[in-house]
Amino acid sequence: MKNICKFRISTGIVDGYHRLIDQYFMVPFGLLRFDKRTHTDPWLRYMIRSSSPGILDGDFYDMEISVAKDTVLGLETQAYQRIYEMNEGGLAKQEVKVEVGEGGFLHYIPHPLVPHKNSNYEAKNTINLKESSKLIWGEVITCGRKLHGEIFDYKRLMSHTEIFVDDQLIFNDKLLFEPSKIDVTSIGQLEGYTHQATLIYYHKGANLDDTFNYLTEIVKDQEEVEYGMSTTLLDAAVIRVVGNSGEQLYKIIKKLEDEILAVTVS
Repeated sequence: MKNICKFRISTGIVDGYHRLIDQYFMVPFGLLRFDKRTHTDPWLRYMIRSSSPGILDGDFYDMEISVAKDTVLGLETQAYQRIYEMNEGGLAKQEVKVEVGEGGFLHYIPHPLVPHKNSNYEAKNTINLKESSKLIWGEVITCGRKLHGEIFDYKRLMSHTEIFVDDQLIFNDKLLFEPSKIDVTSIGQLEGYTHQATLIYYHKGANLDDTFNYLTEIVKDQEEVEYGMSTTLLDAAVIRVVGNSGEQLYKIIKKLEDEILAVTVS
């Protein structure tokens, strides 16, 4: 890859407060601190900023996130993640490596991914947890620039996520869409829908019935949406939602994130 963009952050506890111990990022990345929820709240929450309009041909986003023991880190993005049109043979990649220590908690749901016409994109997420760690990890994939008539006009989109708990693989998910080779809306694929959201929640001992009830309550008045939840080894919850609007699906899983945080982070 010709344009390597690195992003590194790690947390720790200083004087009883959660702090970023280390941060390093290259153009186009930046960080913006959100206000605390209360004046006594040590919880860290940052927006990953970008000065780029989106991911370009030849870009390689190399990201590492380390959450120390007993610290809580929430990450946001500033806008939809656009993957721009590429020439023949073009490719962009993103690789995210995550480490969450004992009692640590990371929650991160980026804005929807929008692959433009003729784009080719690969993402790899490798997440290492401890048994006592907690995780909320989300992803929304769109069909492209729907309002511009670009519906599944991209070349290829691959997203691969692996989650390990104490080096034991509990989740291995690879999404591969190649619209020119297979009808993405067919049976066994998105079945008529154009957008898909995924949320993964790991918290040993959590009441996943409550999690499913939160989800059901959130989507009960939503139109043109289908959803489901399954569990993995060690009882992580995997939630899928399909629909026809990236904003709609993003708001659904962000609301679910808020419900989980309300009962998880004190």
